[in-house]
Amino acid sequence: RALAAGDQTAALPDLLVAAQRCPDHVRAHIAFQDAARAHGGAAEQAMIAFYANLPERRSPVGPYLRARLAETAYAQGTALDGILMQWPSFGWGHLSRARVQRRQGRMLAALDAYALAIVNDPSLHEARLERAQVLAELGRDEEAAREYRNYLDQEPQDQAAKRAYATLLLYRLGRVDEALRLLDDLTALEPESAALRMDRAAALWRSNRPRDAVDAYRKLLDDERERARAALNIGLVYYEVAPRDQAARLRFWPKAREAFQLFLATTTAADGHEQYERTFGVPYRLRRIDDLLGADPDAAPDPQQLDWPEGG
Repeated sequence: RALAAGDQTAALPDLLVAAQRCPDHVRAHIAFQDAARAHGGAAEQAMIAFYANLPERRSPVGPYLRARLAETAYAQGTALDGILMQWPSFGWGHLSRARVQRRQGRMLAALDAYALAIVNDPSLHEARLERAQVLAELGRDEEAAREYRNYLDQEPQDQAAKRAYATLLLYRLGRVDEALRLLDDLTALEPESAALRMDRAAALWRSNRPRDAVDAYRKLLDDERERARAALNIGLVYYEVAPRDQAARLRFWPKAREAFQLFLATTTAADGHEQYERTFGVPYRLRRIDDLLGADPDAAPDPQQLDWPEGG
């Protein structure tokens, strides 16, 4: 309960008892080590002494827990190699070696080590999650999606993993309907999350529901964090998605101009994409709109004018 409440200091006494009474309960030992390290000072020194003085047993757990306390990745990796030579089916050892290899940038070796952790200890669901992350980093998106799905079958409450999976499906695999279902679930749990609402609006756009996407983006215009990108995306929908012919451009491009002007009126660019749009993309589109509609006599943008046009 103390750990669930984020109070690692209060958890320390019970974690010590668990570590003493359950010498092979690896998760309890890890929680004890991490809590003591977070507390620091005498608590951390007492924890280090506890593991230095563990009685010798025919088990990989003691050497493994001492390896976790090694000061360098090299020392930790060397200790893990020795443990796995003696106990090759120790899943926690494979998981930790995979983490060391990942930190060292040895991604392919890490994938193999994560796989060995899963094979030798199927309860190590975090190995499957981290393997999914590495696969995504390597651009092996279909494999990453399978690992995320398998992980979430076991840990359906992990909202961060669900978000990462939805992002992978939406932006890299184009599996929009599946992503939208996940984003609906996530948004129901965090209705005030601007980032989730932006992703959901993008999913509506990619599922050929531009009007619904515009409505979703418009609701974000009051959120300062996402205001610029929401305005930009509304402009793009009105500029290049909704109009199919010249008559449609006459209906939609005035809305696109309002949205682009609102985008340019917001604060500085949040990233390179927005900087490019401010410098080149949006000014070019506004010139094309002016060529068709004539110059705008009132360049003051009005968010209230971004609703879907009648007959559009």
